[in-house]
Amino acid sequence: MKERIKGRKNYPTEEVDPINFLSDNEISKLIRQKDDLKFSQEDYNKLYNCVHCGECETKSERFLLKQKYIEDGNTFDEVNEMLEYFHKYRSPYPTNKMRIKKPKGIPHESDTLFFMGCLSRIRIPKYTEHALQYLLNQNINFTILEEEICCGWHLLASGLKSEFEICINENAEIFKRFRKVIFLCPACYYLFKNYLKPELKTDIEFSYISEYINPSKSKKAGKIGVQHLCQLINRGKEGVDKLVDITLEKSGYEVIDVPHWCCGGGTGWMGRTSVIESIARKRMSDFDREDIDYATTYCPSCWWILRRFSKLCKIKPKAKDLFELLL
Repeated sequence: MKERIKGRKNYPTEEVDPINFLSDNEISKLIRQKDDLKFSQEDYNKLYNCVHCGECETKSERFLLKQKYIEDGNTFDEVNEMLEYFHKYRSPYPTNKMRIKKPKGIPHESDTLFFMGCLSRIRIPKYTEHALQYLLNQNINFTILEEEICCGWHLLASGLKSEFEICINENAEIFKRFRKVIFLCPACYYLFKNYLKPELKTDIEFSYISEYINPSKSKKAGKIGVQHLCQLINRGKEGVDKLVDITLEKSGYEVIDVPHWCCGGGTGWMGRTSVIESIARKRMSDFDREDIDYATTYCPSCWWILRRFSKLCKIKPKAKDLFELLL
């Protein structure tokens, strides 16, 4: 595999924690042997040395090994808290209360649902408000739920299979009411498209918000570095990066090439946080350039990383989400 950034591994966890990195060959071997294996607590650092960027060829197999780890009676620090929040709130957080200020003009009823996701509604409300206003400005007819149920990404990525299936089944009942669902979060989009849609006996259409991106009606200016989405590029939606770059250029921005690399936010802020932080700090160094005015993205998890670590690392470009830049 050709390295995209000189001197750096393409697999982010191999770069920051090579001792615990499991290659595709090692993962495949473990899968073949898993029925005869019994994982111990000591296997945690290796099995969870993954932010699920999708760069590898063993994406699904890594989920299965984490499930086996949990089934074998092992745990990690966040599991009990994660399960408590799930059973109380159907959320990875100690609340399911929506913190966004809904812009005017969202209809109460529509055959199109805009599904925002837990992180978007609860932790990064400004980002989500910008996305909502952007869709309204594009004259997209949609509605939102008063309360969403988590897609279950954090559960699947942690090995909690039965809880993940509850999320899928409960959302399936909700989605039956709609003809189309637009997703703000690529993890939600991926999970529902691959795990939920096959179970529905309807012709429901799933789309990601990038499909509704158009050049700004007002002339913009500035030099931009874009954090494109591993969750899309590595999971069957190739070309979205070029679409976004072209949209920004047609809006008046100059897009500065920052070779693609994971931001570290693929599992949110859960699991091995030291690994996530190490990846995030390396990624911020890629954006810390004098020739970039704005660092941007169109993924809630990437935005959470970009907003948080751009400040911690004191990089030169200002972090602005894609929707704010195009409004």
